Amino acid sequence: MPERTWLSLGIAVAVLALVTFIGWSSTRRPNRDKKLKEAIRQPKIVAIIGWVVLLLGLLFVLVPSSSEVESGDALPMQICGFVLFLVGSFLVFIYANWYLIIREDEVELRTAFRYVRTIRYHDVERYLYVRRGIQPSLKVWSIHGVVIELNPRTFDVTPIVAALEARNAAGT
Repeated sequence: MPERTWLSLGIAVAVLALVTFIGWSSTRRPNRDKKLKEAIRQPKIVAIIGWVVLLLGLLFVLVPSSSEVESGDALPMQICGFVLFLVGSFLVFIYANWYLIIREDEVELRTAFRYVRTIRYHDVERYLYVRRGIQPSLKVWSIHGVVIELNPRTFDVTPIVAALEARNAAGT
């Protein structure tokens, strides 16, 4: 094999290992909120990636104004930079606003747009484990129309499942 192929293969394996480690560490050590200790936030890597993409987009917007970029390349570069800036801003926005609290009697989820969804276990109409490709998901519906969907691999949903199974065993 040529040296370039080995280098590409090594880079791909290193990136795969890094992504795997980040995913593993984010599930092993959940990111707790500093103010609200029971709240679980998005992994810190979401904010880090968001800031990097945001700054890269800002750089792409500002660099074409220099004289070194040809005029035909400036507009597409600024458009891509603006899109990257928006994507990075959205990732930082998600990290800042989203959290999950799993309590003994309820689950509270605040979405990226700060909408709070709360389901008390005695108000659960039904729950279902579904698969989205290879990712499992626990979907819970309340009698009030609130729906919360969580990934059991990412979040510890055993208190939810235990409470729901105890409720079903009691016949309520």
